[in-house]
Amino acid sequence: MPAPIVVDIASGPAVHGELPALLVEACSRAAGGGGCALGDPTRAGTPVRALAVVWLDGPDYRRLRVDVASVGAPEGTLSSREIEFREEDPLPDRYRTAGLLVAALASERAGAPAPPEPTGAAAAGIEPAVAAAPPPRPLGWFLAAGGLVGNGLDSGPAGAAGPARAGAWVMATALDRRSGFFGTLSASYATTLREPAPGLSVQWLALGGGGGIAAPIVPLDALVRARIEAAADWVIASPVDPKKPEETGHAWTLGTRTAIDLVWPAEGSVALFGSAEAFVRIHQTDLRVRPKPEAALPKGGVTGMLGVQLRLR
Repeated sequence: MPAPIVVDIASGPAVHGELPALLVEACSRAAGGGGCALGDPTRAGTPVRALAVVWLDGPDYRRLRVDVASVGAPEGTLSSREIEFREEDPLPDRYRTAGLLVAALASERAGAPAPPEPTGAAAAGIEPAVAAAPPPRPLGWFLAAGGLVGNGLDSGPAGAAGPARAGAWVMATALDRRSGFFGTLSASYATTLREPAPGLSVQWLALGGGGGIAAPIVPLDALVRARIEAAADWVIASPVDPKKPEETGHAWTLGTRTAIDLVWPAEGSVALFGSAEAFVRIHQTDLRVRPKPEAALPKGGVTGMLGVQLRLR
């Protein structure tokens, strides 16, 4: 039975379902023989004719890239092609075009000079587990920054709400576009919007790391992310007047953050980033400051974030 072309849809509005089926149908009609099939290019022990990876990304999924590596090609290089769709081109036609392009590139690779005479296991008729290195899977790298506002301090014996905090944040993200899993590292700085006591200022320095799962919202061309992070905060309460160092206080906290992030457009080189974040402090030291009344750190709260995200790769 002729071996198929194995296709991996690395990014796009859909990696399973009706649209990928259109890609496979168009590819199989053009390729003939064993046709085309969706699958994992890293699978071993199954004869394949060629390995292909398809990216459909960019603003409104208008950018298409196809990489094809034919099994047994002597030079071990990839055939690649990129095209840009028009805004009015429907998504089904873009998937069909991707399938035709996979078949065309695989045919070009099949026309390459014959490989050297096989030796060893290949000469004995044993199929090698991996005959060609598969094209790399895409890992997207992003950097975002912006402003934040959220709960700051509690004040009074009953834990009444004290002054809120506001500041800036930066976040680095690595996203596996095929699976939707991502990891993050973040840092932020904030200060109280008003003095909790006359002549006193409170600042937060925070670090966080974690990850989550992302999913596209195709009609809106947006990406929604569910994120959870471990976080550590260093809190400094210092006098506005530097001649009063005895009033300086420090505290640190450990906790978790859970958040829902929204990125629009999903694959834009520059995108808007918004987030609603809830935090819970699991452990903290006391923040002892003077003059009275003493301010306290809340056990939990919420933070709103708004900014811009840059796609680095």
